[in-house]
Amino acid sequence: MWRMHRKLGSLEFSVKKLRHLTASVYKRNALKLVDELITSNQEVDVQELLLDMTFQSICEVAFGSVFDPERDCTAEAGSIAVALDNAQEMITRRYMYPWWKINKFLGIGSERVFREDMTKFNNFLMDMIERKESQMQNEVECRDRDYAPVQDLLSRFLWAQEKTSHQDTLASRKSKQMIKDAMMSFVLAGRDTTASTLSWFLYCMCIYPDKQEKIFEELVKLENLTLRGNGNKNEIDVTARSYSDENGEVAARRAHEAGQMFVNAKTSKLNDYERNMFNLSRKFAEEVLIYENLHSNSLPYLHSALAETLRLYPAVPRDGKVALKADILPDGTRLRAGDQVAYIPYAMGRMQFLWGPDASSFNPERWIRDGCFQPESPFKFTAFQAGPRMCLGKDAAYLQMKLTAALLIRFFRFELVPNHPVEYRMMNVMTMKHGLRVNVTVRKMNQEV
Repeated sequence: MWRMHRKLGSLEFSVKKLRHLTASVYKRNALKLVDELITSNQEVDVQELLLDMTFQSICEVAFGSVFDPERDCTAEAGSIAVALDNAQEMITRRYMYPWWKINKFLGIGSERVFREDMTKFNNFLMDMIERKESQMQNEVECRDRDYAPVQDLLSRFLWAQEKTSHQDTLASRKSKQMIKDAMMSFVLAGRDTTASTLSWFLYCMCIYPDKQEKIFEELVKLENLTLRGNGNKNEIDVTARSYSDENGEVAARRAHEAGQMFVNAKTSKLNDYERNMFNLSRKFAEEVLIYENLHSNSLPYLHSALAETLRLYPAVPRDGKVALKADILPDGTRLRAGDQVAYIPYAMGRMQFLWGPDASSFNPERWIRDGCFQPESPFKFTAFQAGPRMCLGKDAAYLQMKLTAALLIRFFRFELVPNHPVEYRMMNVMTMKHGLRVNVTVRKMNQEV
């Protein structure tokens, strides 16, 4: 079953699919976040905004067109995400409170809340599955069982299960339960880990403003090189002129060309400065943040900063495995069937014998050799696991994180709100207990390196 699910999931992260995700889902949702920050003009909880962004992104990837952001990203949908966070925290707390089984049996205390939260999330997943089943039944192509008509994650799973269990009601019911559990895993992995890493990345940018400026310089350099490659001989002058265009004429012209860029009510209320920033962020996203630039070594320092963030603040700080049969570890430790083995990426990332005397310091330069990002062994840098269970979404995660981080650093400067407490939240994914409240400053439009 695990092999089948992994094979189906791997189809969602092919090069062709990653190109599509970069150009559509990831870029669109990252730009929505940029729009929110352009008009905020105040301190914001950027972790909450990032969680909203990644929740919407992974739902679009997993459920396809049956997920409607306008309908499903409502206050009620937001409460589903909150319920999921609370449920994860309660699962972690079970390790410390041995009486949780009594509370579960009696249906009281935190276990009652946990049951309500999981019911809410399970109902959301089942609603997505039922919508997808209805959609597939209404499509003519679905009559051919040798063809998967809709290429999203949920449709792949439903199509594969239909081929094996469509004549057995009990098997079909069990298959639907397994599909729901698989979708839960993908939503958890796609929402929490990416948002957590981006939050800690921005925290590090606030603590180390010199690193923030290095990334900004790298982005401007890539922007100028890309414009030159597109045939713009005066790319720096053009960029500077458009950045200093205070009458909004450039923004208005490009908005007209884009058609629907300024249709929504929120955008129509922007002043000229905000309209220009709104337009420039889209130009930067469409022309510079393309798949080839994000997937290659075009942004080595940004990639290194994200890897360094994952080293010090791994999204999953503690992970473990269960031995299915007796085994012997490389150091001679003997395991019996059913033994649990835990490893701690958070501790491993701070061990001096692995990373040197500066292991506790945020130092992206450690990943750069000869001007290029140099990855480490996954058995040393365990943020994405290693071996046969290497994270399927590693490349997708890096693409979304690099795209989002590039847009944020290119157009904003981040500073931590004074006296804001930054503490770990006790849950499987290492998020911040009090969020990440930052002051966001829009970079001056004539700022060049």
